[in-house]
Amino acid sequence: MLKKYLPGLAIIAALVTVAFEINHYQKAVSPLALCVAFGFLVANFISWPAYAAPATSLASKKLMRIGVALLGAQVSVVSLKEIGVKGVITVVIVVSFTIFGILGLSKLFKMSGDLGLLIGVGFGVCGATAVAAIRPQTRATEEETSYAIGLISLCGTLSIFILPLLGHAMGLDARQFGSWAGAAVHDVGQVVATASVWGGDASQYAIVVKLARVCLLAPIVLVLSIRHRRWLTSQGKTQVDGVKVPLIPYFVLGFIGVAIIHNVWELPTRLVDDIVFSSTLLLGAGLVALGSGVRWKAIRAIGPRPMAMGMLAWVIVGGVALAAVRLTGL
Repeated sequence: MLKKYLPGLAIIAALVTVAFEINHYQKAVSPLALCVAFGFLVANFISWPAYAAPATSLASKKLMRIGVALLGAQVSVVSLKEIGVKGVITVVIVVSFTIFGILGLSKLFKMSGDLGLLIGVGFGVCGATAVAAIRPQTRATEEETSYAIGLISLCGTLSIFILPLLGHAMGLDARQFGSWAGAAVHDVGQVVATASVWGGDASQYAIVVKLARVCLLAPIVLVLSIRHRRWLTSQGKTQVDGVKVPLIPYFVLGFIGVAIIHNVWELPTRLVDDIVFSSTLLLGAGLVALGSGVRWKAIRAIGPRPMAMGMLAWVIVGGVALAAVRLTGL
């Protein structure tokens, strides 16, 4: 039985490896965005082999869900304690405004609500990782998911070059800039890259604020999973892929369980790092599989509106994050 998965898993593993090798040398490039891109490029410009179908299905469903469950190891209550009440208020303001603001903009730009939700949570929490985490709890298509990840990666990359210039122009100090980067930039790697360009102690402030944003992923995934189950029930769908729909998906329970274990017991740092890395690899495999199902015609059909909306949202979210940091004195 394993033989039918091996050829396809070999292709997926090779693409994931290349994506992470590129990220190793260029931290500003999101490996998960590359995974989607590689799956898309192979499928559209070469050919995604038929024999890889079993492995593609396995990666896009089970492996990705395991990856989401292991994301719980990134949730750290310690980060909330480090930034204090002011930091928590700042994070909640920015994340809430980002998600609901982008949902509002998506209606204004006449976009799919699910695409707006993916972009909003991706901008608000932790980039492509957040998109991968919530996608199973939405009705977003593969094309919408790929579009959201690409847009989020683009805006995060622009932040690396533009935010330090603006920060120096406004006379921010390392603490203010680091907090701003942690509150405004999407992907963890891009947050680190943005703070590194600034220099000094900005990175330590940026990372703490960023990890505090990641803590909000757990309740967001839980709320969306309950919302999605209610929708399935309203459609008379009691089963998905032949399995009864649980009140809370098992991978969401896994996410919460891993987060609790990580915060209740003091696990070795190396073990936590390995779990986080394994999670990212599994998400990467799932996103390669997702990208392989995306067709260029469908991407073009989405149109330029989400891109225009995303760029506008990026500017607004950056401004709100800076205002929140200054008002709360983070």
